[in-house]
Amino acid sequence: MKTIFICEYVTGGGYINKKIPKKLFLQAKSIVNSLLNDFNKIPNLKIIYSLDARFNELKKKKNIKCFKINKKQIENWKKLLRKTDIYFPIAPETGNKLINFIKLNKFKKKMISNSLNTIKLSSSKYKTYLFFKKNSIPTVKTFNKKRSLKISKNWVAKPDDGAGSEENFIFSNKIDLFNFLKLNKNFVIQPLIKGVSYSANIVPHNKKAHIINFNKQKILYKKNKIVFKGTKLIKKIPHEKKIKEYIKNIFKNFSGINNFFGIDFIISKKKIFFIDINPRITTSYKNINKNLRINIAKKILNTL
Repeated sequence: MKTIFICEYVTGGGYINKKIPKKLFLQAKSIVNSLLNDFNKIPNLKIIYSLDARFNELKKKKNIKCFKINKKQIENWKKLLRKTDIYFPIAPETGNKLINFIKLNKFKKKMISNSLNTIKLSSSKYKTYLFFKKNSIPTVKTFNKKRSLKISKNWVAKPDDGAGSEENFIFSNKIDLFNFLKLNKNFVIQPLIKGVSYSANIVPHNKKAHIINFNKQKILYKKNKIVFKGTKLIKKIPHEKKIKEYIKNIFKNFSGINNFFGIDFIISKKKIFFIDINPRITTSYKNINKNLRINIAKKILNTL
């Protein structure tokens, strides 16, 4: 029997001695619960996972073992890594958390992850924009410095390595925007495009992008903030054929994608704008098994 170590940063010990934002914890918990449920359905597989000692076990099943962590998380993660055959690191890209998680694997264990180069490129919104532009993928103009801002009345400032929308701020006044950028150096600027937000979940198969499903994202605009309120699996989307062609083009030209990934895009006034490439499991993962009744964990394992 092989052992897989599912190591999720937020629930698994990354916030030891720190307060975890409630929304972030609930999102991370839903991902881990879904993964534990899916991998537990695979025969001859033992699952271990780390958990912040402040919380109760997420799943109590025969082949699932929880290891509580209350201090020295990195040392404890490494000890668990030594005991395992397969390592599944999950973390936000922000602050190189995902990259540092991957680098814990000094023991050459099989790893469910995209390449470091893929993560480095997709973790930067500006580099992702340049990739889209180079490969003729429709996207939103993105600036990493103050430039001529005449193409929009409203602007969004985002952390270049941000995951989620918690620190996405809307500005209608250029002076306020520039003052904000003076104090916050690692932000990019984009014109605010209001439309319908979507995401796609994709797993490579036989060197091709296998699109598992599409999700509709619930996005609210509250004063100067963009608020993410969750996702819902949908069976059909507008311009589906064209979007699938773009996704295949992204996969073809983005070297190093070898595992589960997601893509965010907006449809506004019949135009498509690709926004992000997510090189990891996201909250929309929970929609797959629940709605499609397929065990995506098997497909993920098959990428190894």
